[in-house]
Amino acid sequence: MNIALITARGGSKGLPGKNIYPLAGKPLIAWTINAAQHSGVFDKVVVSTDCENISDVAKEYGSEVIHRPSELATDTASSHVVIEHAIQYLGLANEDKVVLLQPTSPMRTAKDIVDALQVMDHNADCHCVISVYEPANTPAKAYKMTESGEISGLVSAEAPYTRRQDLPRCFQPNGAIYAFRVEHFKQENCIPKSGVFPFIMEESHSLDVDTLDDLLKIQSFFELNKA
Repeated sequence: MNIALITARGGSKGLPGKNIYPLAGKPLIAWTINAAQHSGVFDKVVVSTDCENISDVAKEYGSEVIHRPSELATDTASSHVVIEHAIQYLGLANEDKVVLLQPTSPMRTAKDIVDALQVMDHNADCHCVISVYEPANTPAKAYKMTESGEISGLVSAEAPYTRRQDLPRCFQPNGAIYAFRVEHFKQENCIPKSGVFPFIMEESHSLDVDTLDDLLKIQSFFELNKA
């Protein structure tokens, strides 16, 4: 069984009501629900939320809803406990796949979801697929600060002075897709950190909604591309 799990709590401080804020003619969360539905790979599309308004919108767009306990909807509640709650609520088996789709990534498409699951299917050692992008300015050239206050290369002392093409490829997660089997989640009691393979997306499609400015940038992109 393949489950699309969309986590959407009600308490957003940066942009109140963010998950149902209007974006290009429909609520933000609807873009993720529709992408999951149109992918055609899921037995269930489920929204986990503590908010009645989000619940009503999710149902309007054809998603099932898990009513999340308030203690799992705080600023400090981790995504892992929310996923665990959903696994238990749905009675999922070890072989079932969960695809976590955050509603703040509306630029992720149905095709992205299909292609990400193919990464898992084509790699026998894959425990998890995470959507990422390759930034124009590679993190391999970044510095880290030591306890003494000095800085040194994050990857190696030589990396900041090395040609980009001679450095390892580095990626940033964009929060759009996390795909894993229930058994691997249970083994680590979290989204798997071993056997992780990337699904690479364009940086231009990786914007995550945290502020109104983010939302307006995506709105402009959708309007220019007639989404």
